[in-house]
Amino acid sequence: MAQDVDISNAKLEALQAQHTNRAKTGGIPMDRLDLARTALVLVHMVKGVAGKVDTPFNRIFRSRAEKTGIIGVHARLLDGFRAAKAKVVYTLVTYQRGLPAIKPNSPLFRTLVGCNCLLEGTPAVEIIDDLAPRPGEPLVRGQATSGFDRTELDSILRVAGVDTLVVAGIATDVAVESTARAAVDLQYRTIVVSDGCVADTDEGHANSLAVFKKWFGETPTAAEVLIALK
Repeated sequence: MAQDVDISNAKLEALQAQHTNRAKTGGIPMDRLDLARTALVLVHMVKGVAGKVDTPFNRIFRSRAEKTGIIGVHARLLDGFRAAKAKVVYTLVTYQRGLPAIKPNSPLFRTLVGCNCLLEGTPAVEIIDDLAPRPGEPLVRGQATSGFDRTELDSILRVAGVDTLVVAGIATDVAVESTARAAVDLQYRTIVVSDGCVADTDEGHANSLAVFKKWFGETPTAAEVLIALK
């Protein structure tokens, strides 16, 4: 597995200095995050996508996750949010057996129908062990690319008083982008962690982040998010 990204105290201090310098030179650093109103949303980090359960999806994204080190990034984000007592929520792609709600109307869903995978009650839809949830952290299961589509995610966040989302997971240009755009439409301040996501190609990842930053929200690194939590 690729070496985990090191977000040490020294690195955080260096990034804090860069953050301050950007403000002095006219740049726009990310604002500090209000811990009571901010949630980390981890998208689709299940064993059949990012883990070792064989599916057409993990054959693409497991190696990409290992190469980019995003699982280590997620672990550090989880540590930071938990230490700050900020909310953590997981979205998990989970389909009913027999796929009664799915038509092969797109390449994504044709792949799903072909493999008949990511089904409820199977190991493929369990969160990978490295990112296991703590008691009280909600698991939101859905059958669409957006974590908000026909799920309780919006209600969970609003009941908790959350108005700012920090989003990371797989894939940048599929479920992460779909969830993040839906969040913007629902009037959340939405932050996509640039080094906390991965697509099937570097180009797809970069293009998705560029469009999101241009029109919808912020795309800081995980280290910048952790600074903003302090």
